[in-house]
Amino acid sequence: MKKQNNTEEIKTMLKLKFTLLILLVFNFGFTQSKDVEVEKLEINTKLDHFAPRVVGDKIFFSSNLITKRGRAVKDDFGGFLYDIYEGSIDEKGEIQNAKPIVKTELGRFNMSAATYSKDGKYMYFTTNQASKGNNKYKGVETYNLQIQRAEYVEGSGWTNFTTLPFCDPDFNFLHPALSLDETTLYFVATVKGTKGKSDLYKVSVSDHKTYGEISKLSEKINSSRTEIYPFVSADNKLYFTSDRRGGKGSLDIYSYDLSSENEEEIPVSLEEPINSPGDDFSFFLNDDLTTGYLSSRRLKGEGGDDLYYFSKF
Repeated sequence: MKKQNNTEEIKTMLKLKFTLLILLVFNFGFTQSKDVEVEKLEINTKLDHFAPRVVGDKIFFSSNLITKRGRAVKDDFGGFLYDIYEGSIDEKGEIQNAKPIVKTELGRFNMSAATYSKDGKYMYFTTNQASKGNNKYKGVETYNLQIQRAEYVEGSGWTNFTTLPFCDPDFNFLHPALSLDETTLYFVATVKGTKGKSDLYKVSVSDHKTYGEISKLSEKINSSRTEIYPFVSADNKLYFTSDRRGGKGSLDIYSYDLSSENEEEIPVSLEEPINSPGDDFSFFLNDDLTTGYLSSRRLKGEGGDDLYYFSKF
């Protein structure tokens, strides 16, 4: 009888511990999502601001190419042209003294969505092909997107612009993102074999000069919809944007642990207030893993793509 009572007591204690554990896990996850603070930046206007990247004490982002009167420039097809801007960051994450980057190739248009080596010497960015290619969706010839690499030279600015060798003019290549060790470049492409409208791919990089064969990321990461804006954080997680089913808005930000050995690992949608009912994309997380930036078209925005700073992530 004494043995039976002891067994019952042990069972009761185990149940109590299990219940407390579940409550702690639930409350921790709930608290973390509620603690995140997202603030709209003062730099936002009716123009687009997106694709932020912090390099050292500078921040780079994409915004409209504008006329002297401040009007957004469009191409012959009615689409906006963009440039890359740089600025400094204050203690609240606000962007100060923003201006277009200095480059040696004047007249180069539509530069956007870039990634940078940690030493700030190399930049990979999205631009247009110099020659027309076939648009597989519209059946017409267009200047498809490509990825170029540029090198920063002190006193001259960005120079030595080079198109990456795998960029076929008949397809789109865009949104580059370097891995932690800078030996892999992640990007978006629409090449033959793409599962959705666009998929995430990768290619090996050697000393920022030579590149291997491109390969598509797994079917767990790519969906039958659109995947864009990859980014790899300091803890080796891949963040990207997708309009796949089950999201909170049209475009949402997802994370995938590249270091995980779990064969069942799948991308996870970030909680509010990072994701919202609006479009949320081009996520960037600082090396402290608690602060960063994202772009969004959410309620109470300025009318275009807006930049937001977040903390307590």
